[in-house]
Amino acid sequence: MSDVRPDPNDLPEAAQDAVAPAGARIPGLNGGIARAVRAGAEGEELTAQGVFEAIGGVRGVLEAVVPSLIFVVLFVFTKDARLSALVPGVLALALVLVRLVRRETIVSALSGMLGVGVAVIITLITGRGVDYFLSGFVVNIAWGLGLLISILVGWPAIGLLIGMLDGDMRSWRGNVRVRRTALWLTVMWLGLFVARLAVQLPMYMSERVEALGVARIVMGVPMFAAIIVVTWFVVQRLRSSSDDSGSGKGVISGENTPS
Repeated sequence: MSDVRPDPNDLPEAAQDAVAPAGARIPGLNGGIARAVRAGAEGEELTAQGVFEAIGGVRGVLEAVVPSLIFVVLFVFTKDARLSALVPGVLALALVLVRLVRRETIVSALSGMLGVGVAVIITLITGRGVDYFLSGFVVNIAWGLGLLISILVGWPAIGLLIGMLDGDMRSWRGNVRVRRTALWLTVMWLGLFVARLAVQLPMYMSERVEALGVARIVMGVPMFAAIIVVTWFVVQRLRSSSDDSGSGKGVISGENTPS
């Protein structure tokens, strides 16, 4: 019997999971932090286009930046929090309708509106401009707690992603270099969310709406992209060193190697 496997790209979408790597079948593994880990682990060349796709492409960037930018600009001129929140809310709703007309999935259509919708509702209820950014704090706290817990229990999140890619959630822990790298990369990602909270919470408490809006934009996509680059590069180097040592197993987990 032939050992040649079919090319997943030549198969119908419904059949591709049967031959795809374990990590490729995990929902959400193709975006953001997971996209960077996967690309680095598979030796994909680090390019501007690849990083752009990892942060969500044109759609992801626009959905992350434009609503906040519109809100801040309108608030500067009107000082009316409710009006300033309604405009990006209407825009987000219009984009949902466009996606539904294009027959995109409901999840895809609603995902872009969820964050804006929550921000708009909170602002309409309180009438305070700073509350437009309140839901963002919840997201950052949730991510920060999740990463912190993964570090404290000895299963840093980046290591878990590596394990998902290998199809073995434990083997990466047997490689000292991988375990240590996974820890420090997870700490780096935790630092992103802690930094956002440290800078932006005082602005929220002092109701500096314009400054908070600018900080949210600057510490959003640009910082996220920078850490994507670092993660991609480090995991790629880790894979290269595993290949050179000949101890690789799976993607980069391998057996125990000297530190």
